Amino acid sequence: MTHGFWRRPLVQAAAVALFLLVAGVALYHLRQALMPFAVALGLAYFLNPVANGLERVFTRSQNRLLAKVGPSTAAVSVIALVAVLVFAAAMMFVAPAVYRQVSETVAKTPEYYRVVRARVEPVYQSLHDRYPAQTEEVRQRVITTVKANAPQMLSPVTHFLGRAFGSVLGFFLAVLNLLIIPVFAFYLLFDMNHIQDGIKELVPHRFRPYVYSRFREVDRLLSAFARGQVTVCLILGVFYAIGLSACGVPMGVVVGFAIGFFNLIPFMSYVLGLPLALVLSWVDDQSLTRLLVVAAVFTFGQFVEGNFITPRIVGQSIGLHAVVIMLAVLVGGTLFGFVGMLLAMPVTAALSVFWTDLREAYLASAFFHGNAPPPSAS
Repeated sequence: MTHGFWRRPLVQAAAVALFLLVAGVALYHLRQALMPFAVALGLAYFLNPVANGLERVFTRSQNRLLAKVGPSTAAVSVIALVAVLVFAAAMMFVAPAVYRQVSETVAKTPEYYRVVRARVEPVYQSLHDRYPAQTEEVRQRVITTVKANAPQMLSPVTHFLGRAFGSVLGFFLAVLNLLIIPVFAFYLLFDMNHIQDGIKELVPHRFRPYVYSRFREVDRLLSAFARGQVTVCLILGVFYAIGLSACGVPMGVVVGFAIGFFNLIPFMSYVLGLPLALVLSWVDDQSLTRLLVVAAVFTFGQFVEGNFITPRIVGQSIGLHAVVIMLAVLVGGTLFGFVGMLLAMPVTAALSVFWTDLREAYLASAFFHGNAPPPSAS
């Protein structure tokens, strides 16, 4: 009797749903401890195609040293060496530029404040002379809103910094997390193919055709995002960092890379990126020519990205509507913070593969059609 009970499809589906719910709750509560591992797994997944390509090249090679070391070890070693060189180059060239630009911006902050105040005060005074009661009410509301919401806006940052660096132990744990991420990443990269094969072996034989086909589609979508979109953002970040720095925008390197990664979220580079660059450029130099040049750099970057870079690197779209992506980012950020915002888009793209099947099953179900027979295949 008990054996037959567990054979019922509804019971099996409920058991799977309960298992996924328990696993999700456990992951949510362990999210901070698992964060280094999750980041390392993402890096390993991102680099796995490169490692496989190098491994195939080394396998065909007749070099005795490569044969003795092993193609897989040699491929991961080459990627590790390149990563170290890139990190060293960033520390030598990018970090000093960022430090210099941030220092200059901080030193000029009082001057920027005077510029903004000199431009805003006449406008405010003019409005106050015409509409004194309304202007004063708006000012009081703004002050009240800022005072009420400032602690909430800053609490995630202060909470993170307090936990990470509030004690000697917290400081060393934060540094340790930064150090173990690349170590985890290269260990996982070395075994990534074995991990994927092990997961495939756990799938029951009767479900393998369906599950394998769907996970191939999930891998395509994740590849379009993780390997395609991130690569596009890096290219745009480098372009904007160089372009905005050449235009004299304060903190041009930081702002440039920020604008590049704003492209992960639809329209965010237009909503936040361009206004941020224009405002920083304006407070430093009120020249209309510079504002037009900054806008031209941004427009050129977006044109090249939309017509040449993204079609060649990303290829097929991940197939999600912009509203769905923005909603997923908001939900992910609310539940899991900054990491949830980063993971919202690829997770939603992966779930969209199974959503299509669920929708088709629902439309063909007796519940949807009621007493009417389902439509014929013809």
